Amino acid sequence: MKKEVSMMNGNLGAALEYLDMGWSVIPCRPETKRPRIKWKEFQDTLPTEEQVTDWWTRFPSDPIALITGSLSGVVVVDCDNEQALHSAFDCGMKSIYRVKTKRGHHLYFAHPKDGIRRGPKAGVNSRGADWPRINGLDFRGDGSYALVPPSKNYTWDVPTGHDLDPDEFPVWQDWTPKLKSSNETFSFNDLDLSDVVAMNPVEFISEWDRTSKYVRETYPNTMKIPTGVGNGRNERVMKYISEQILEGNFDAELRVRGYAFMTEFFEEHLPDSEFEATVRSMEESERRNHPDRFNEKGEYIYKKKIEEEKNELNGNGRDRKLITMGDAQQLADMSEAKEYLIEPWLAPASITQVYGYSGHGKSLFVQNAMASLASGKKYFGCFEITKPSKVLYLDFEMGMSTIARRLLEMKQVHGDTQDRLQIWTPFVDNHEMNLRTKEGLLELQGWVDFIKPDVIVVDTIRTAYPGLMENSADEWAKVNQLAVKLRNSGYAVILVHHSNKPSETGVGREAGSTNQLTVLETQIRVTQVYQDEETAKQNAAIFDGNYDRPVWPMLSTKLLPDFQLYMVMEIRYGKVREWTDAHDRVQWIGLGANNQTDERCIVSSASTKQKAKDMALDGKDTEDISRALAKPLRVIRDWLEV
Repeated sequence: MKKEVSMMNGNLGAALEYLDMGWSVIPCRPETKRPRIKWKEFQDTLPTEEQVTDWWTRFPSDPIALITGSLSGVVVVDCDNEQALHSAFDCGMKSIYRVKTKRGHHLYFAHPKDGIRRGPKAGVNSRGADWPRINGLDFRGDGSYALVPPSKNYTWDVPTGHDLDPDEFPVWQDWTPKLKSSNETFSFNDLDLSDVVAMNPVEFISEWDRTSKYVRETYPNTMKIPTGVGNGRNERVMKYISEQILEGNFDAELRVRGYAFMTEFFEEHLPDSEFEATVRSMEESERRNHPDRFNEKGEYIYKKKIEEEKNELNGNGRDRKLITMGDAQQLADMSEAKEYLIEPWLAPASITQVYGYSGHGKSLFVQNAMASLASGKKYFGCFEITKPSKVLYLDFEMGMSTIARRLLEMKQVHGDTQDRLQIWTPFVDNHEMNLRTKEGLLELQGWVDFIKPDVIVVDTIRTAYPGLMENSADEWAKVNQLAVKLRNSGYAVILVHHSNKPSETGVGREAGSTNQLTVLETQIRVTQVYQDEETAKQNAAIFDGNYDRPVWPMLSTKLLPDFQLYMVMEIRYGKVREWTDAHDRVQWIGLGANNQTDERCIVSSASTKQKAKDMALDGKDTEDISRALAKPLRVIRDWLEV
């Protein structure tokens, strides 16, 4: 439907022409750009020609607002500045149908009309991962509106040869983060980190209590703030009024409360005209800046929403369920149905800590284990991997060159992971993920919702929580809360952590408060093994000669020709909640390289389970294997599925 909107007939003429195009239009107040009328019904029903004529006959200067969404068949990307416009183009939001505004551009797209509601999104204040957090880049969809020419000196910016034809608008494609080497998008709604307590909360103190404390300490004789310049009376009144507005107090009630505040703490009130101007300005500001806090009748509903959220948090009206002995068998069946991701240490919906002294290979171990898991191929002789799994690896430490080298090496060893291993790192993402803050937790929420991984790795705790007071049980409680929240939402969580200062015998225990151990299913210590005793001492590592059977020669025999070991790590299990005598407490992993090329490989000690299978292939019976490996007969029979 081609249409050339005439700007010569004023706002009324333009509004009627937009209506003729099938667009729902309403008048806005010139000073605030807020709707002059109650406009909810016009999100679902077009106004009549008589209504439009009446509106702009009575208010001929009112700007025209197009109600965006499925009814009008239009959505708008609002670019408040040139940077936002370029960012929109970079995100794939390109349209030749534009409106030039005072500060930037509006880009016009056709609503997909697929039954999905697309609400407005506000740039840097958007939550989740479904909108780029770019200053000045907003989205006007269902339940929103955008001014159209000739309002506020807005003009259509359409290339020569093109009419304003809504049928030619590009169909809106929902924006999603473009992850390198990923072609899938996901939705996952079970995880909610909004109630996880950040480490830097600010205790709320009301302005009444704050001012009361101030006058007691500063003016103990009069208990009143005197009149005069620089005594902060105006600011205190504004803060108090602001708090009262959030409580839902307006009009006469708000003024009564304001006068009560001044009576209590001031020697004399602010001048009536000054006080009235302040209150009126703050009321108008709340309506202008936070229309979502009011219903269609103009009633303030923000306090009600808060109370509803409090009731929800308090569990009012929710179903309650506890575990009894009658549930034991059902829970056991559910647990057995969940196969290990990596046997024996990584189960679904579990928390694992991998720790070690700096430079001993803890990150190298975890990265290769995750690459092996993502590929679904068994590269560690001591681990069993049942199926490929998706991993979100949050790396807070490594630089570009290190990650590049590690990825190339892992690709040689593990092959293609089919994009199941996805790494977040600060140098490729514009948004911080400081898990000490609420913003960082919401950023994590967005990525988890988008990727929907099986495993989430945080490498390392120290860098994910900058300034973490590791000896504080209270601070570790916050780390534990996040880990438990992720686990209870079905994710396997791996926390990479540092050891404390090394001892003479090797790497010490995990750094910090023992409170970190309370929620762990598994704890693994990674320690480098050296062939030279002096080097081992210098690096707080393990001397190979201390073993009854040195591991370097043992692993070397597993290498292909022209390969040699360049690193060996001891993998020692500490706390393991579900540990049985079927597992080995200590295992070894070696990294090898070809003497002539850059080709890499991984070798490992065989698990006792694998040894049992090898002995069975050699013709040993279960009783002989049980005696040779010092494992119960029931364990051997289970391994061999006898």
